[in-house]
Amino acid sequence: MAEIKPDWYVIQVISGTEENVKQSLFQRRESFWLEEYILDVFVPTHDVVTVRAGGTKVKKKKNILPWYILVQMRVSNESWYIVRNTPNVTGFLGAGNIPVPVSWEELAQLRWKVENKEDTYSTKFKTWDMAVITKWPFEGNEGLITEINESKGLVKININLLGRDTPIELDFSQVVVR
Repeated sequence: MAEIKPDWYVIQVISGTEENVKQSLFQRRESFWLEEYILDVFVPTHDVVTVRAGGTKVKKKKNILPWYILVQMRVSNESWYIVRNTPNVTGFLGAGNIPVPVSWEELAQLRWKVENKEDTYSTKFKTWDMAVITKWPFEGNEGLITEINESKGLVKININLLGRDTPIELDFSQVVVR
């Protein structure tokens, strides 16, 4: 009998359960002695930095493909059944009950995105909000937010300096909105 070639497959899961499904798949793989069939599980994520009130930066992982994870496996009736019936798995991406493998090009592109993705920032600041600077050297100054750069975590504020409106670029953690 010919050996079944392993491929990567996309499975759809309930949103927010991607990491739990990954752990469940590894546990089920061992419980059902399928280490040779279910080889790896990949949850594509990147870091998102959120700035909380008080300027505290919090970094957490965010899924690049919410609702989906990838599993490297040799498809057999048993391995298909075990993956398909893992809690929070809703199905394979494919045609009906037949999973369709991901191409190596698509997988390489996704892995490259994960490895080369810079931190992204998340903020509740809006243009034209009144903001107060919380860090030296301009601590205590107020001004209007004129520009927000979420990709770099920077905000541009116009403050009154020596009687003139002066734009200053600051890190999200150096500013609070009034």
